[in-house]
Amino acid sequence: MEKIFFKVKFNNFREISGSTANEVLDREEWAECEAVLCLPDSYSSSGDPTPLILSCHGAGSTVCEADGKTGGLSYASECIREGFAALDISGSAPHGLTFGCPEHIFALYKAYRYAIKNYNLSERVFLAGHSMGGGTAINFASTFPSLVIALGIMNPGLSFHSVQIGDHVSRNPWDREWADGHRYRKPIAQCFRFPTEDFCADNTSGFEPYRTRSFVNTDGERAVIPPCPVKIWQGADDKTVDPILSRKYYDSIRRAGCYAELHILDGVAHKVVDTMKKELLLWFERFV
Repeated sequence: MEKIFFKVKFNNFREISGSTANEVLDREEWAECEAVLCLPDSYSSSGDPTPLILSCHGAGSTVCEADGKTGGLSYASECIREGFAALDISGSAPHGLTFGCPEHIFALYKAYRYAIKNYNLSERVFLAGHSMGGGTAINFASTFPSLVIALGIMNPGLSFHSVQIGDHVSRNPWDREWADGHRYRKPIAQCFRFPTEDFCADNTSGFEPYRTRSFVNTDGERAVIPPCPVKIWQGADDKTVDPILSRKYYDSIRRAGCYAELHILDGVAHKVVDTMKKELLLWFERFV
């Protein structure tokens, strides 16, 4: 297999408040990010295009050629061995924390466009991701639904806010404080450009998976309409992402009459294990 690092530029400007002034509001605010593309041994520059996976990294990873970091490519390792290509980017923030914000999605789209223009790769893609990258994968699919064939997400980050599920409260990044006092409020506010230290729902609209493409039905229950078939893998012993929320998300998709699968793995914490990688391959091969 061959790993190819490259850089793409994307317009980092974003203004959602609008104005009635008779002036051009949009403008150029160019930024650059690193990307890495892994081609399988079976890749050929001619013939049938190689299927492409956008494999989105979690909060503990990024893409950096100088440091040899390849982001979320490891999630797709079984797929790459069996003939899939895989792509990931560092994102709009150099530390890799993006939470699937719009700038990261725009940058990932630019990297995708570069990859399919310069290599013999499929234009419609698969999306994979772990933790924060699971949320990124859903956000890309929701933003560009016509490009995506299927989603495979592992221990996915689905909500910024805590969610009440029966008598249980699922603690999520905006409300949660870890044992060492660490909180994610500052990077979330930076990634989504909150104007103050308060949570700004307008800036996250369309980019918080648990609430995106969803509605409350006549029984008062949340239903989610994903842009494509979804499979979720969730560690039952995960202390970072609450397994109950993955179950709730799965139930919400099924409630809307859409297709989803959920695999709860006993004894697995917040990590990607071989079972997930092998099943990701089997899941994506259904659609090739």
